[in-house]
Amino acid sequence: MKDRFALLLSGLVAAVLSGASWHWWGQDGTMMVMAVLLLACAVDNGMLRRQVRYLLAERERREKKGALRHLMGRLIALREKKGRD
Repeated sequence: MKDRFALLLSGLVAAVLSGASWHWWGQDGTMMVMAVLLLACAVDNGMLRRQVRYLLAERERREKKGALRHLMGRLIALREKKGRD
């Protein structure tokens, strides 16, 4: 029931906004909507790029940490092997 009410309410809001934009902006409303959507896409793209950059740096940091642990393990194993010989 709540979903139906939310859907009906969102449809009503969209219809009111559509009618208001057509009334005040006329055919220029299409350009306004396109400009807003282009701006929203640019902002979203910037946020996604920042997130991808962070995730790549985090992966690189983990790989370096894992490689360092692997190297240290091998060096310790070599030292112990030489100590036994």
